Amino acid sequence: MDRLARGLAWKGGAITLILLTLLIVLWANLNSMIVENCTNRIISEIPSPDGKIKAVIFQRKCGIDTIPSTQVSLLPASETLQNHKGNIFIAEGNARRVGVNVSWKSPEAVQLSFKSNRGILRKASTLMGVTVSYPDTARPVNKK
Repeated sequence: MDRLARGLAWKGGAITLILLTLLIVLWANLNSMIVENCTNRIISEIPSPDGKIKAVIFQRKCGIDTIPSTQVSLLPASETLQNHKGNIFIAEGNARRVGVNVSWKSPEAVQLSFKSNRGILRKASTLMGVTVSYPDTARPVNKK
């Protein structure tokens, strides 16, 4: 009987391990499908004064039932925008509602202005050696 109990325990452990592995694979596939379901539509690209970096304003939408967001990323001038979220600015709402504007002050300083502080999800203060400023707005916050 002791042998039978050990055999059943081993089989139960193996089944648990198989089910756990299947759940991890299923979660990873669902997670990648959700991320891949996002689309970015470029609104404008604004090169830095020295032409080495560009600010890309884009609208991101993830899924059918989601509200679009307006986002800004700093990228090397030679790179194209990938299917990722904005790395310096994210706000809920379409580009017209958010009204983001990018103005380079120097190759190392860029200023972002927008209509309202409502719905701001990310405001980075520096990236790629570039200082990001926001006139007349609250101090930068980084939510990831």
